[in-house]
Amino acid sequence: MNGLTNAYLQICIPGVAAAALSAVVFARMRHSSLEVLLCGLSLFDVLVLSSTLLIYPAMNACQNEPDPTNSRVCHFFWRSTLIAYPLSLIAQAGSVWTCVAITFDRFIAVFFPIKKRVWATPHTSTYIICGVAFFSVLFKLPAFFEITLNEYGQITPSSLRLDATYQLVYMTYMYLIFILLIPWTVIIVLNGIVIQKVREAYRTHKRLTQRNTRGRRDTDERKMTVMTIVMTGIFVLCNIPPAINNIIESYAPQYRDRYRHRIPLSTLLVCVNSASNILIYCWFNRQFRRSVFRLCSSAAYKRRASEYIRASKESKVRTSDSAIVPSRSVKHSII
Repeated sequence: MNGLTNAYLQICIPGVAAAALSAVVFARMRHSSLEVLLCGLSLFDVLVLSSTLLIYPAMNACQNEPDPTNSRVCHFFWRSTLIAYPLSLIAQAGSVWTCVAITFDRFIAVFFPIKKRVWATPHTSTYIICGVAFFSVLFKLPAFFEITLNEYGQITPSSLRLDATYQLVYMTYMYLIFILLIPWTVIIVLNGIVIQKVREAYRTHKRLTQRNTRGRRDTDERKMTVMTIVMTGIFVLCNIPPAINNIIESYAPQYRDRYRHRIPLSTLLVCVNSASNILIYCWFNRQFRRSVFRLCSSAAYKRRASEYIRASKESKVRTSDSAIVPSRSVKHSII
């Protein structure tokens, strides 16, 4: 578990910074509907990674405490989990449905390129992200009431979580329908259709000998489509283990204790996915890559400039002090 905790720290800490940087860059770009959707996805990634940082390292440290009841680490873990656990579920639901929105955006861009200017705009994408966030909060709102603290301050399942009807209807059927079945079917089917269309477009592009400005725009559009296909494909692959975990929890409870270690490992895989999205953006999106470089360069330049200004002020103060001291000695000598 210590190695797993180190893996969480090594992945989530830089992952939060990378996801936040992606959100800032896409928020500044915001020229297309896709960039707005990717900004929203990056914000959900920040929430996923941050909530994971609050839960799993503290949980591992609490397990190593000889007296958990009097341990500050354990009390921090118990209290922070009350908020971090439902927030992580909200962020995961938001990520799933944002990927669905991204898939629809690329489908419209490939099959309806003219109508895309009307149907898929930055304003509509902003409304979609707000709608996804609202739906995710509403859908995962019961998670805030699934856990509570007992008289010793320890975290424990609430009566709602232990209710058999709640587990069957909400945790099993609604999860399978709204988090797995509908979104994954849409992502896989539409991506399959888009892949076929993109392959045809690449074959057509190879037959063309003249490349004009319109051709370059089409090439950039295809690159964005390929980027979203890769991103959503990796998202689905990394979320298969958590989906299996939920199915085991619901339909095979006899295997819960035997494969208990699978939950932190699958969560780590989700964190890897959230932390590595910036690599996909940089690989496929030239404008994003340039914006990241400019942002990092300007931050480094401002830091060096502030250090230079501070150093110059200190040198001026030292120079003025050295100039004042002799003048006082001369004045005393005259008197």
